[in-house]
Amino acid sequence: METGTQKTDYTPENIELLIETNRKLSEETLQLKAKASELETNLENAEKRIEWLMEQFKLNKQRTFGNKAESSKSLQLSLVFDETEESVEASEESVTIESIAYTRKKKTAGRKIDTSKLPREIVSHDLSEDQKQCDRCGKELKKFGEDRSEQLEYIPAKLKVIEHVCSKYTCRCCETIKTASKPEMPIAKSMATPSLITEVIIKKYSHHLPWYRQSKIFAQEGIDIPANTICNWYLQAGEVLEPLREALKSQLSRVNVLQADETPVKVLKDNIRGYMWCYHGCNPQNRFILFEYNDSRSGKVVSDNLKDYQGILQTDGYSGYNSLRAREDIISLGCWAHCRRKFADVVKISSKAGKAHEVMKWITKLYQIESASREQKLSFAERRKLRQEQAPIVLQKIYDLITKSSPPTKSALGKAITYALNQWKHLIKYIDYGEAEIDNNWVENQIRPFALGRKNWLFLGNERSANIAAFFYSLIQTCILNGIDSRKYLNYVLNQTGKMRRNEIDLTSLLGAVNDFV
Repeated sequence: METGTQKTDYTPENIELLIETNRKLSEETLQLKAKASELETNLENAEKRIEWLMEQFKLNKQRTFGNKAESSKSLQLSLVFDETEESVEASEESVTIESIAYTRKKKTAGRKIDTSKLPREIVSHDLSEDQKQCDRCGKELKKFGEDRSEQLEYIPAKLKVIEHVCSKYTCRCCETIKTASKPEMPIAKSMATPSLITEVIIKKYSHHLPWYRQSKIFAQEGIDIPANTICNWYLQAGEVLEPLREALKSQLSRVNVLQADETPVKVLKDNIRGYMWCYHGCNPQNRFILFEYNDSRSGKVVSDNLKDYQGILQTDGYSGYNSLRAREDIISLGCWAHCRRKFADVVKISSKAGKAHEVMKWITKLYQIESASREQKLSFAERRKLRQEQAPIVLQKIYDLITKSSPPTKSALGKAITYALNQWKHLIKYIDYGEAEIDNNWVENQIRPFALGRKNWLFLGNERSANIAAFFYSLIQTCILNGIDSRKYLNYVLNQTGKMRRNEIDLTSLLGAVNDFV
């Protein structure tokens, strides 16, 4: 058997072949590495996409089926941090937050109904003469007290016909004729009195009953009033009161603290998506709500409406308000409720405590300061002083947390942090103005009844109807905001339409008359 090593033939041709093979292998290696890197990047992007989709799924699930309140039990539990860690942080700070103490009212099993403002019928119950004898000794019983209890009885509303009989007189000599006049109605030649027009408007915009449902209710009460007739009463009443709407709009330039927000609404006939812009005048002596319909959400709408306004303007982070924020005569404040809501969404879908939980903890401290000021019934100046003493250290904590975090920008946490940073200079400014609130919740609360009504009647008929709806919502919500009986006030206003037509009444004083109905 022959042994030994095989001799390699290093001819020029073989060397050239080896070089070419090595080159191809190097190219293939580079291609494979590039492909591997590409696949790795795609996998990483896919994982981020899956993570984002799962996050969106959890958010949508939470919004649809979960607890809507930000202070849910799970959220409160997640805000509990290690006490030792927190005490260490506190010892390292040169500035401390003064302890805020206020009393919480203990919840009772049920709230007692206040009946003091209702008509009262006293029904006395006494023993018969035979029962006033003692069963044991037969002697006469002496009255020593009474047991009192209350019940509520419902008296259904009813319609009645007012038949006007106007006497007519004539002169036998010259045939002059005179007819006695009757009260002037808001709608000429209509059967609807101010009280009936008031009722259909209140049912529509306070109780959210559409016209067809009101028509059915009237039918049950014994009279057939078509839905389109009711709708026409409302439209004509709105047009008659148009001067009052303009007077209410003029109040925008007469306050120095204003909140603004907007909500979408569908206008059926024009097949467009419009918007109700809502303004809340916050001055204690001139609090009002104004809804304005527009088919656009453009910033030009709010800029035009507030062209004469000067003062504090509080809004969310919508870019449509940017032109107003840039004006020197407007002090722009942000909304901590919007900011908090974004972090609360992250907390609700998180399986463990994280950055959002820490931010929420400190935002909660800001609201504790506000609660303390309300409990102590502080003046605006005192509230400003309290905020400036206690809020800066909390705000700094929040800022440090959000600036030292870099989550994916498209993630829920990333969006929450981006919103907070973009709005930061507007968010922190409230501490310098005791007359301003920490958030925009007041105006959001005014939009909420409109959103409920929108769910019941789905849409507004046309732009004309939308503008009139905005006006009646404005009047009713202004009454509610000021603790006023909106039914009595609206009935009073509709009874003044004759004077309004003849310019015999000052519209500003008519708006001021709301105080007579508290």
